[in-house]
Amino acid sequence: MRASLLAVAALALAACAGQPDFYLLPPPQPVAQRASPVGSIAVAEISLPAYADAMEIAVLVGPGTATADRKALWADTPRRALTRHLIAALEARLNARVIGEPWPGYDQPAMRIEVIADRLIGAPGNAVEFTGQFIIVAPESGRIVATERFRVTTAIEGDGPAALLAAEARAVEALADRIVARITGRSS
Repeated sequence: MRASLLAVAALALAACAGQPDFYLLPPPQPVAQRASPVGSIAVAEISLPAYADAMEIAVLVGPGTATADRKALWADTPRRALTRHLIAALEARLNARVIGEPWPGYDQPAMRIEVIADRLIGAPGNAVEFTGQFIIVAPESGRIVATERFRVTTAIEGDGPAALLAAEARAVEALADRIVARITGRSS
């Protein structure tokens, strides 16, 4: 009996040792706020490539080759975490109400932002590359106000998944700067 209890305890300890770690995006960096030409902005969920949308944190290991780190997981779904980070970054930069979709009220937002990511990946000791397109739509008319392709590169400062996600967060903040510049008509 005692031997079987020791075996169960040993298996439980071994199982705990193999548990993955969960990683959060850091909060957006504080910045100066700009006057917004609109009072409300809706942000659609960011569309991510499959490797960037997986719970395992993807790492670039060679030209055109990514791998998933099964011991390093997002603490939230990547799409939700990155979208919420973009919303927080836009809120910090604009004096407008910025809310994720679905829009909770009856009144329509004055502007809707969609982000379609083509690439969001980084290599340890190198940089995160974030490319894609953002689209700004007037929801009431459905008219596309602006569309712009983007390419953001941010250095990975440190090692491991936390450093990679910090670089991804800075890349999203750099995208927020570009969106704000387009909305306000001023360069960032």
